[in-house]
Parts: sequence; structure tokens; C-alpha cells
Amino acid sequence: PYRFQATAMDPDGDALSFTIVNKPGWATFDTATGVLAGTPSAADQGTYANVVVGVGDGRASGALPAFTITVQAPVTGSATVSW
Repeated sequence: PYRFQATAMDPDGDALSFTIVNKPGWATFDTATGVLAGTPSAADQGTYANVVVGVGDGRASGALPAFTITVQAPVTGSATVSW
């Protein structure tokens, strides 16, 4: 599972709305809370570049620096335990 939450505060107390650019298809984004979350499948392996989360109050806006999410293949294996 993947989860990222952007946080922001407005100095005058105005309501904030979050935005996202280049959201991975396997993830959901909540514009009210800034939460980007999801569980990619093995078919979602790859690099998701230039993801940008922004926030605004209708008069001013800002954004986090672009970031990359890398989805790797799940690791499988077995182990033997003896006492």
C-alpha cells in the first residue's frame, strides 16, 4: 500500500483545495485532505514521474516539488524454520 498526505495551512483560515498532476492510475486523490493513496498491482510496475501536489484557497496557491513514485515487483519466496 502507498499513502502520502500533503499538509497546508491558510493564514486567514480560508478553505483549501488540493490538486494533483500526473496521478498514477492505481491511486486515488482526495482534494479536501491532500491524501494520495492506493495499492498498485503487479501490472502497475514502473515509474510515475513528475507527480505534483498543489493547494490553493481561490486567491493564492502553491505546490510541492515534483516527485516520483516507483512501483517494483512484489518479492516472493519461502523460508524454512527449524528448532
